Amino acid sequence: MKLALFGGSFDPPHLGHLAFARCALDALAPDRLLWLPAGKPWQKAGRVLADGAHRAAMIECLIAGEPRFAVDARELHRAGPSFTADTLQEFAAEHPGAELLLLIGQDQYARLPTWHRVARVIELATLVVVPRAGEAVAAPPGLGPHRLRVLALPDIPLSSTAVRDAVARGEDIRPMVGTEVERYIASHRLYEKKP
Repeated sequence: MKLALFGGSFDPPHLGHLAFARCALDALAPDRLLWLPAGKPWQKAGRVLADGAHRAAMIECLIAGEPRFAVDARELHRAGPSFTADTLQEFAAEHPGAELLLLIGQDQYARLPTWHRVARVIELATLVVVPRAGEAVAAPPGLGPHRLRVLALPDIPLSSTAVRDAVARGEDIRPMVGTEVERYIASHRLYEKKP
């Protein structure tokens, strides 16, 4: 079995995330691709995220209609910080012998040596990295031997920060997140500017 794991804050998820996940389906042919919204991302301490239930629901809106996608909310229910090493260890125990593919962006790859128990992360999973447009992927210093796949993906200049800022300014975010996620954000009044 081959499992692709796509973690992140997804605050909110956007069409760039969806393009990355679809590219991974095409290039890697996993049996399933699981979206893992982070519970308490330790590297974003001090930033207030939308409630985990909202972030998981927005992912469901974004991925509807693709049977190989699913949301796995385990990190939302875990006490304490969300550590990728813990999540990978759980998947390895639940699916002995499965190939685990960890999808990350180039920014995350560059910071990988700072991750909690990074040796365990690279022992358990093949890293699947999407480079920034026009840049080569270089292994971060001090990471040690690891399995790496690089996915070519057209540059999609989207970020969750840009979506939140656009909502706060009252702009149309459908081109960034799609109709269903836009409706969800509007109906729950997420990311609106506080008076």
